[in-house]
Amino acid sequence: MIHISELHWGIIEVFYLILVFIIGFMVTFIVLPYIIKLMKKKGYVGYDIHKNENPEVAESGGISMVLGVSISSIFLIIFFPLFFNEILIFSLTVILAGMIGFIDDRIKLRSRYKIVLTIFTGSIIFFAHYLGFIHITSPTIPFLGKTRLTIIYPLLIPVIVAVFANTVNMLEGYNGEGSGTCLIAIAFILICSIIWNSAEALIFSIIALAVILPFFLFNRYPARVFPGDVGTLSIGAMFACIALFGSIEVAVFCVLLIHIFNSFYVISSVKGFIESSEISETKSDIFLLENDLIKASDQRGAALTLPRLLLAKGPLREPELVKNFFIISIICGFFSIIAVLLMQWTQGLLDIFIPLIIIGILIIPTVFLLNKFPRIRGIIALMILLLLASIVFIIIIDLLIMPLKYPDINLIFVKVPVNIAFSFILYFPMLLFWYYITIKYFWTQIDKMKDLKEVV
Repeated sequence: MIHISELHWGIIEVFYLILVFIIGFMVTFIVLPYIIKLMKKKGYVGYDIHKNENPEVAESGGISMVLGVSISSIFLIIFFPLFFNEILIFSLTVILAGMIGFIDDRIKLRSRYKIVLTIFTGSIIFFAHYLGFIHITSPTIPFLGKTRLTIIYPLLIPVIVAVFANTVNMLEGYNGEGSGTCLIAIAFILICSIIWNSAEALIFSIIALAVILPFFLFNRYPARVFPGDVGTLSIGAMFACIALFGSIEVAVFCVLLIHIFNSFYVISSVKGFIESSEISETKSDIFLLENDLIKASDQRGAALTLPRLLLAKGPLREPELVKNFFIISIICGFFSIIAVLLMQWTQGLLDIFIPLIIIGILIIPTVFLLNKFPRIRGIIALMILLLLASIVFIIIIDLLIMPLKYPDINLIFVKVPVNIAFSFILYFPMLLFWYYITIKYFWTQIDKMKDLKEVV
């Protein structure tokens, strides 16, 4: 990671970044209408199942974002040749993720094949790092600082890319849902990149924001285009690259908590990765009423999803449901800002009072939003519980486990720090307990919905 402050950027560099943003935005915005026409002409359309008339909507609109990233990356290389290697690997990763997504849009790959292919996508970053073409550093964690995972962490890169890509892919299905939540997330990551002083995170966040914003304008209610897997997988790859290149993994994790929560619910209920389209075909989590209201399923065998949990408190129209997703994403954005401030404090770059003041300030809009959108209170409470439990766990590890002197475990090619390995092992019981609470909360809400139905 290169610090922004080390580059001594001036007005010219800021102008270049604005120009790159405009190029990415305009390319995506201009090509989208042509892609919509082409997809409809080829018969590559989907049906908007959350409207009773089931209108046809062009699929694979995410091609526009891949094109936007490709062309804006060329200009980024011209303006910022210092980052040639990183920009090249970033664009190749996004393009390959988009290609896998487009293939999946056409022939519907099985989930396990798609996971393997997205792991292969992440291998581009791994080999680039292994060959010295780029450099990926170990993550910085609040209260712990930079971890000693010099050898292990690069091996996890392909898995990280696959997880981010498929996680973003699973929260899609409603007009503007996926693109809108990712747009909010990338806007907060842009802020975090400035706080974290990461040049790579900044330039890649600008490209991502430039292509997601115009797509959202076409994808919002009523949607004129769907992203398809070509869109969702490429967006997930963008987030993974920003996290890895910008050394801002914890902030990206926090800002995508809404996506992670949804994936957690789905995987725990269907025992694997599954797309929203597959859920509606086999284990539908919702059903549509005559007046376009969307209602949660009360069937035990239906998939557990975040939309189903929000709808357990009563049916909503699609725009209202999606608005709740946006509010959750904004609060997750607050979490990401707090996380990156704590990362700065951990490295001794900030006084502890600054994160505390920012937390106090962010509590005000959070309380306001929770008061205005009561459906999301339980979900936010679970997120805060997970984050607070993780912080307490990290502090305990830092005080009790890390000071212990143990020799590293030599696994032929990899040396594993015993302290780190022991910490991961201890983390699982906490996750299991949190898992129990989360699933218990989900079914409590569904049971309340059943009881209300019986009373009516």
